[in-house]
Amino acid sequence: MAKAFEFVRAEQRSEAWLELRRAGLGASDMAAVMGVSPYKTPYQLWAEKTGTVPEQAVGAAAHRGVILEDAVARYYEIERGVKLRKSNGIVRLKKHPRIMASLDRTIAGQPEGIVEIKTSASPRWSMYPVPPEVVVQVTTQMGIVGAQWCDVVALLGGLVFKIERVQFDPALWAEIQRAAMLFLEAVDTKTPPPMEALDAAAYALATPQDSDVILEADEKIERVYEQLRECTTELHFLEQKKGALEMVIKEAIGNHGGIAGGNWAIYWRQSRPTETTDWKLAAQAAGVLPQVVATYTTVKPGTRRFIVRDGGTND
Repeated sequence: MAKAFEFVRAEQRSEAWLELRRAGLGASDMAAVMGVSPYKTPYQLWAEKTGTVPEQAVGAAAHRGVILEDAVARYYEIERGVKLRKSNGIVRLKKHPRIMASLDRTIAGQPEGIVEIKTSASPRWSMYPVPPEVVVQVTTQMGIVGAQWCDVVALLGGLVFKIERVQFDPALWAEIQRAAMLFLEAVDTKTPPPMEALDAAAYALATPQDSDVILEADEKIERVYEQLRECTTELHFLEQKKGALEMVIKEAIGNHGGIAGGNWAIYWRQSRPTETTDWKLAAQAAGVLPQVVATYTTVKPGTRRFIVRDGGTND
């Protein structure tokens, strides 16, 4: 039977590989598409794919994962007595080439299975055998290449290794494909998905202010404002109550480090001192010309502040 996927050679994390991924949805994107990612919302992914906002920079944890990947793979080989093969490219569906994946490892002599490597200190690995976002990721990988199972081998905090097998779920794979096609249509038509509170920063970045015009609220926004005002009032009193309760506990701690109960602990610790340098004054003291300082000075754009004011505008 003909394969439902094709292999495109591109070294992982190379510019060619990144360009392929930008054009479609990778397996690691699918958790956000499905709304199960704890790290990225559907709107944030949509904004990145449409070029509305820059892609999130790869963090230090991801860099550490790349460095440790070979060691974790070697651990799996020893534990399972198999030989792993590294993939240097992207697999994508022939029918829907914008649905793609990068496989961490395949297993010599076992085409029915694949291996996904993780390094993580997240507590989510103690909450689930395999976190839902990883299940969606590996189901996408299995669906594309026709694998029946994926062994997720993870190096967790405290140098704990964990191997969990995820069986292919055809129903979940069908759901992922439907969601992916709808998401790609939203990208192509520049139709944003519904937003949530976590999208505030991404939306502010995507919609910089370019006018000082104050709009007139319609009935819907009037109702929303009333709800917002009620929430703000409730939060104010809750914050006051929370602060008062914290003060009782702080008074009990006094000049000690914290306090503990039956199954809880609260710490009130002194943070380390910080140092700041006034580089402009330092430059003046060193005799650096102001125009030289100006050459190396950059201006960051201001952020948009959301201000609620009762009594109308002050314009």
